[in-house]
Amino acid sequence: MYKVQYGQKLKYVHPDGTVQVFAQWESFKSDGHDLTQKTNRRLADGNNYRYAVAPLSASHFDPVDIPILYMTGDYDFLFQDTEVENLRKFLLDGGTIIFNAARGRKAFSLAVAREMRRVLPSKTFLRTPPDHPIYNTRYRIRKVLTLANGVHFTKPPEIYAIDIGTRAAAILVPGGMGAAWSNAKYHAGGNHIVGESAIRLGVNLVAYVLGSTEYSRFLAQEFPVYRQSTRPGDVMRFAAVRYSGSWNVNPALQNSLMEGLFDNTGIGVDFSPHAVDLSDPAIGHHPMLFMTGHYDFHWSEREVENLRGYLLRGGMVFASAAAGFKSFDLAFRRELSKVFPEHDLIHLPPSHPLFTSGWNPIGSVTYNSAALRDNPNLEFPHIEAMFLDGRPCVFYTPFDLFGGLNRESNAYARGFVPDDALRIAINVITHALAQ
Repeated sequence: MYKVQYGQKLKYVHPDGTVQVFAQWESFKSDGHDLTQKTNRRLADGNNYRYAVAPLSASHFDPVDIPILYMTGDYDFLFQDTEVENLRKFLLDGGTIIFNAARGRKAFSLAVAREMRRVLPSKTFLRTPPDHPIYNTRYRIRKVLTLANGVHFTKPPEIYAIDIGTRAAAILVPGGMGAAWSNAKYHAGGNHIVGESAIRLGVNLVAYVLGSTEYSRFLAQEFPVYRQSTRPGDVMRFAAVRYSGSWNVNPALQNSLMEGLFDNTGIGVDFSPHAVDLSDPAIGHHPMLFMTGHYDFHWSEREVENLRGYLLRGGMVFASAAAGFKSFDLAFRRELSKVFPEHDLIHLPPSHPLFTSGWNPIGSVTYNSAALRDNPNLEFPHIEAMFLDGRPCVFYTPFDLFGGLNRESNAYARGFVPDDALRIAINVITHALAQ
C-alpha cells in the first residue's frame, strides 16, 4: 500500500493556540504504516504486506505490485493534471484507491467527489449497501462506534464507492479513521470512527482489495469489440436494458452469451451489442431484453408504462442481480411490482419444463463459494418467473448468473459457476423462444 503525497503545506492552530505546520497529505504521519502492521497481524495469512509513500504525480503505480493507494486529508484540494491521468490509469489497470477524511471534515470528502469526476467523468460515488463484501471480508461489521463533536454513538458504517464492474475501485470513507489507526488524539470537533471499529473497518478494506485482485485484472484486460453491422434475418440479438443505475457491469457479456448459445444450439446469433432504454418504443424490436445491476434504482413512470406494453405484446425480460447484491434484488422486485401490481415472481421448481426438457435438462447445479457461505444447502437453479395468461414474461434470479457465464473471476459474487451459469442461460433463452 502506498500513501500518496499531494497538495500543499498547511498551518493548523489547535484550541490551546499551538501552531502546527504539516504537509496536506500527512494528517496522521503513521496511519497508513500502522494500518498495514495491524492488517499483517489480523489477517495472518502468511503474506507480509508492506507500506511506502510516493507522490501521486509519480507515474509508476503498477496495480500488480501496488494494489492499494491510500489518500487522506482534512481540507479542500485540487489534483494536478498529471495526478488525474496517473490515477485514472491506475484504476483502469486494476488498482484501488482508498480515501479517508482524516478527522472527518466534509471539505476533504467533497473535494474527493469533485476531483474524481475529473478522473472518471462517467461515474459517481454511490453509498455501499449493507451486504457489500467490504463489511464482511474479515469482520462482519454492522455498526461502528463514532465520536462526533465530543459525543460517542454507534451507527451503520458509511462508505461510498465508484465501481468498475462490481468492484469498488475508488472508496471514500468520510468518517476519520487515522487517529484510531495511529493511536493518536481525537479532535474535539472532528467526526471520527474510533477504536476497534476503525481498525476492523480498515482491515476489511485492505482484505477486500486483496480479494479483488484477480477480478481487477479480468476487468483491466482488452475485450474484443464486434464492429460489423447488424445481421439481417431471424437471429437472436443481445439487448441490454440501460437505466439510471449500474446497468453495464459485465464487459462484452453479449460475446460470451451469444457464442455459448450458437456453439451449443446452432441458433443464429448477432454479436452486435445493443443497449436500449425502457422508455424507447424501439424495445419492441427485441423479443428479449437482458437486465442486471448491483445497486438500488428507480424506473420512471414512462419506463414502467412502456415496459408494461412491451411485456403485454409478447416481449420478455431476463434479469440477474450482479454479484448477487440484495440492493438490486429489492429494487427489481419493487419496480416490477409497479409494472404489474397484480402479478408476482414465482420460484420455478426443479420439475419445471425450463429445467427438465429442451436443449439441456438441468438437475442440480453448483453455486460458487461466496453463495454457499450464506446458504450451504443450495443445490438447484434458483430461477423465478412472472406469468401473463400462462406465458412467462420475466425470468429472474437473485444470484449472479451473467458474471458467471462471462467467466468473471469475482471472489465476492454470489452466484453460479461458469459452466452451469451458461447452461441455465441457454435453457432460459430457448424456453422463452419456444413460447
